[in-house]
Amino acid sequence: MSKASIVGGVWQRRVTWEKDGVWRTDMFKSVLADDRLEIAEFLLKDGPTIRVSKKELDRVLLDGPEHYHGQIWGPFDIDPHAKRVAGQKVEMHVFG
Repeated sequence: MSKASIVGGVWQRRVTWEKDGVWRTDMFKSVLADDRLEIAEFLLKDGPTIRVSKKELDRVLLDGPEHYHGQIWGPFDIDPHAKRVAGQKVEMHVFG
């Protein structure tokens, strides 16, 4: 189990890097593999909050880029307008 703070199945990540409405972030592999995880919530700086299910993230990140000695998925983009993560269409909920 990861050391991530997952409360009620939800893990949060603040995302501050944005260009032209597309946000860039990453995620520890241990978080995505954590059995407690149900929803990843990305808190976009001065913008909406994006919620994506673990199932959707598994689908789009597992073959994606990695860094930090293979411990992190990413970097990957989040596009709330096109509802895409890592360039792939996902079911996401946009709040705010």
